[in-house]
Amino acid sequence: MEPKFDRSLLTFNPKNHGHYYEGKRLLGVTTALGIISKGDALVQWSANQAIEYCRSKLVGEITQEYLDQVFQEAKKHWRTVKQEAADIGTYAHNWIEQFLKGFNPSEFEHEDTEIQRKVRNSCGAAVKWIETHHWKTISIERQIFIPKLGVGGICDWHAYIDGVPAVPDWKTSKSIYSSYRYQTAAYAHGIEEEVGEKVRERWVLRIDKETGEFEDLRLPRAEFAADYKAFKNAVQLYRREQELRKGSW
Repeated sequence: MEPKFDRSLLTFNPKNHGHYYEGKRLLGVTTALGIISKGDALVQWSANQAIEYCRSKLVGEITQEYLDQVFQEAKKHWRTVKQEAADIGTYAHNWIEQFLKGFNPSEFEHEDTEIQRKVRNSCGAAVKWIETHHWKTISIERQIFIPKLGVGGICDWHAYIDGVPAVPDWKTSKSIYSSYRYQTAAYAHGIEEEVGEKVRERWVLRIDKETGEFEDLRLPRAEFAADYKAFKNAVQLYRREQELRKGSW
């Protein structure tokens, strides 16, 4: 069992997305899992963003000076696209949270029609999934803490799904990655140790911002131990990498 902790001493700073216990910064669940490579797909995605940016800018008469400027901007364009994707995910999560709380939120509005379209698609996909299951919320946006690892995070949803205690997690990514297994395992572990009830299932719920459809992955209890072990290994590897960067070779 994890050592007991005082929840009143567990805090979250939304400005830096930082988790703290007794004022000490914790390692974030998703930060630790950032050590896991998504393979060549991410590299290819970054290259594609640069190409698309150049295509949109290289029209009409082009000077060498303008060409150099476009190339410089294209190198960093992936960061803009990545931030936009993160914003879409945040908007969608907030809307879904209100929906699950029974507030019947109005359709999402945004000055950027493309962002509006993608958020609405994501929310629509979430509602489609929700309507195919019987559910009862236990908690939403629950901050979790794993004392032994010094790790904190926020669990999207802890609920009974079709009568089974579960941790579903919403994703607006283009694919379902293995790290999502380890992320939900960390949330499940944190909840179990605090409330004393086992999380029997985990769900990765990918809500597609382009099509408005969902892709779900149900993770049974039999896979929990291996996934949580992988999470602990990721934490260890992340911290060792940080030590090496601060030190000398």
